[in-house]
Amino acid sequence: MGLRGLHGLPLVLGLFGLLPMPVEACRLLPTPPEIENVFWVHVEGPCLPEEQATLAVRGADVLDALEQGRSIDFEGVLVLDDVMLDRLSLHDLSGDSDISPAVQERLHQRSIEAVRVIPGSLSIRHSRFEKVLATNLVEGALLVLGALDFTGTVFQQSIDLSKTVFMGPFEFSKVRVDFEAFFIGSQFDQAVDFSQVTFGTHSRFHKAAFRDRVTFADTHFTGVAEFLEVEFQQGADFSRSHFASGTGFSGAVFDGQADFSSVMVDHEIYFRFTEFKQEVSFQDTQFHNVVDFTSARFDGSQDFSGVVFHAPPELTGSNLSLDAVLSQGWRSQQAQLGIFAGLVILVLFYLWVSKRKKTA
Repeated sequence: MGLRGLHGLPLVLGLFGLLPMPVEACRLLPTPPEIENVFWVHVEGPCLPEEQATLAVRGADVLDALEQGRSIDFEGVLVLDDVMLDRLSLHDLSGDSDISPAVQERLHQRSIEAVRVIPGSLSIRHSRFEKVLATNLVEGALLVLGALDFTGTVFQQSIDLSKTVFMGPFEFSKVRVDFEAFFIGSQFDQAVDFSQVTFGTHSRFHKAAFRDRVTFADTHFTGVAEFLEVEFQQGADFSRSHFASGTGFSGAVFDGQADFSSVMVDHEIYFRFTEFKQEVSFQDTQFHNVVDFTSARFDGSQDFSGVVFHAPPELTGSNLSLDAVLSQGWRSQQAQLGIFAGLVILVLFYLWVSKRKKTA
């Protein structure tokens, strides 16, 4: 073997696990020279806990950057301490030309004349919040004018972005929240992505408004999930999501298409007085407890094909009859058990016949 072949030998052995491959050490990347007016922190490489702590950012530093009007761009960062956004300064609505007239009008209707504002974007990806991120607002509102991206970030405590108006796109995919996630009364003006999120003990979107498309596809709601009186003005996708505790959509309005196909619901779920103004799909969804459509309205087409009910749904006062649901081929858990028992009997009968033929 020549020298050239020997030079490539360590790489070949490494690929087959015979030699350890070199791993990039935990390090803080240098800020690119073209970055301006951005609090930019990117951490690269696998980091031990003590290394993460050394390179961590304090919540107070995040607040200082936001108060100065800077954007945030974090990647792989540990954020220490609480980040309470009510500590940002108030701004008079009439003096801020960056706020659209439509948003100003909505705030005036709620008698809000002064707001806290984040003028830039927030990108905190594949990072970790050790404590709480919250608006902490009793009244008023927080406006986020730029895009927000929390892709892959872990919240070890809670996140509360209630009373926030998000004027840019909102990316929250592959996030893990260990405790509470609150978006009470929040308004989302552009597209929102909550796909593949793991929500913790309690998630609340009470009276939130989604003005563009929103997806919760493949999301796991570990604890109680509340979507009471939520406005979905465009399409809403909950396909393949899993509701592991009590869930409420009562009073919600779906102006666009609603997709609840292949959803798993372990406990009771309520759609009381819910309005489905366009088509809605519950195809192949499994309801393992009470499902309540009392006084719900279905103005578009409905797809209940392949749905599994623990018991027939409650449809009192709605404009959808039980016969309309049953005619689409719903299956109860008891029916599934009956089918399974029938298959077992057929298999046993086949084995019995086969044994008789061998002994004959």
